[in-house]
Amino acid sequence: MESRPHHPKLSEKTAIETMRRLEGIVASAMDGIITIDDEQRVILFNPAAERMFGLAANEALGQHISRFMPERHRPTHAAHIHRFTETGVTTRQMGSLGAISGLRADGEEFPIEASISQVEIGGERLATVILRDITERKAAEDALLESRRRMEGIVESAMDALITVDEGQRIVLFNPAAERMFGIASEDAIGSPIERFIPERFRHGHAEHIRLFKETGVTNRRMGALGAISGLRANGEEFPVEASISQVQIGDGKLATVILRDITERKANEDSRQLLAREVDHRAKNALAVVQALVSLTRAETKEAFIVAVRGRVSALSRAHSLLAQNRWQGGDLAAVLTEETRAYQNVNQLMIGGPVVTLTPNSVQPVSLLIHELATNAVKYGALSVTEGRVDVSWRLLPSLELELRWTETGGPAVQQPESRGFGSTLVTEVATRQLAGELDISWPATGMRLIATLPRSVYRPDISAGVVPGDEVAPRSSEPGSAGRILVVEDETLIAMELCSELESRGWEVVGPAATADEAMRLVDGAQLPDIAVLDVNLGGKPVYPFAEWLQTHGVPFLFCTGYEQLDDHHSFRNRTTIRKPVNMALLEGELRRMIQPT
Repeated sequence: MESRPHHPKLSEKTAIETMRRLEGIVASAMDGIITIDDEQRVILFNPAAERMFGLAANEALGQHISRFMPERHRPTHAAHIHRFTETGVTTRQMGSLGAISGLRADGEEFPIEASISQVEIGGERLATVILRDITERKAAEDALLESRRRMEGIVESAMDALITVDEGQRIVLFNPAAERMFGIASEDAIGSPIERFIPERFRHGHAEHIRLFKETGVTNRRMGALGAISGLRANGEEFPVEASISQVQIGDGKLATVILRDITERKANEDSRQLLAREVDHRAKNALAVVQALVSLTRAETKEAFIVAVRGRVSALSRAHSLLAQNRWQGGDLAAVLTEETRAYQNVNQLMIGGPVVTLTPNSVQPVSLLIHELATNAVKYGALSVTEGRVDVSWRLLPSLELELRWTETGGPAVQQPESRGFGSTLVTEVATRQLAGELDISWPATGMRLIATLPRSVYRPDISAGVVPGDEVAPRSSEPGSAGRILVVEDETLIAMELCSELESRGWEVVGPAATADEAMRLVDGAQLPDIAVLDVNLGGKPVYPFAEWLQTHGVPFLFCTGYEQLDDHHSFRNRTTIRKPVNMALLEGELRRMIQPT
């Protein structure tokens, strides 16, 4: 083979071109390039290094590399470079020296990232460092880290529960407020499906709601947008929550974050306010109905006597309501009730009141007030208080059975005898004591004066004793000549309202069964007996709903309507659309509804 001739000039030219290309690369590089000799003195300092350190190359050449490092780092970096040159490793990649600091000519420190390489030329070992100013990147990283820390702080300290779920609706974030709310540690919650914290009956609906929300593209819905829903604590307790939801796209998937607020206390306050409003409305209308009944039932020989009778009874009701209001409708002291109702007749020598401390229940204050008012009025007109020599002793005691015995004893008055017939006042006393208060009444007429003993059940007073209503004697159905309208059951716990209803219905041709003051009493009247054609039911019977008895009537095919002071009935599924007459009762309206509901018999 023929060998090619060697051209020294061509090799030299190639070397020069290569050198120039390398010089061009070094000069145009964006990163600082510094080459040092065995003594770590600078022998190359490219333009990027000049800009980075604020120093011309001719000033940098010959300087020790430590000049470009903060003093506190110099020993460490000098040792690091020395060890590297002895290892025999030719390069270490960018970042292998970690994030270190550089020192500009003006004394400013700045973060840099470095890589290092070494080569031996003519027996001399040279090291080249490539430097990158990461001031902006470090600032961005620091800002991001600070932002993340702030966000973590917000999430950790938030009063509301924050729960983030992935596309499979599994929990990926569960903050401390969520831990407190649901009673479970974050590590136990993360990875669980969100439905774990939703009552079972709501799970399908909420899963579908979140799925549809993710598909909408809407990024958030405000607090309350999901409405008032229920959460489920780890111990199985349900509680009301208010929620807002947001979503964010992360890569190919979406994360949804729910912010939850426990509204147990707020819901209780709202329910309490609604109940209070309902009770105020009910009591006001009930009071008006009682007054209406008083006016309707009161009889008198003259207009003046009628006015006096009505005014006295209405005043008794007013005093009872004032006493209840003073005690925030928690009841009333029996002695205070008696004192208020007899204040106009009190004389130190004629009226004596005494007995142990007894607090009447709220439902008992008004009927007891009416009872005492009627007794006092009768005593002033016909009994012991009609003469100066007369005397009335009012006393009470708790019997071993825990019943309350109330005594009204008159002496020194005109000679008395048992009336041949009962007037409205006597009827009212009897009905209040035996029906509304569910007690027993013993009235006697010795020559010395009328004596009344009312034995009332434990339910009329509340010295921390609550044994429920003790029924009085069973009230038999009223027997009247069968009318053209039919048989009607009246269930009403307010004596005067019940008396008026019965009177008005009887005058319109109805055969009245009752009245019954409790659901139990009503059941005794109809169970096993001829069923009524229709019933009129008060909703609230001494604080107990009439609904169970209404359901019994419904299953036995007896039509009924409600007669109540409540503006709205409780949300009872069976009776939402049931006919309801509001108190005070418009008898013409009641009559029309009754006749509409049944065919006359």
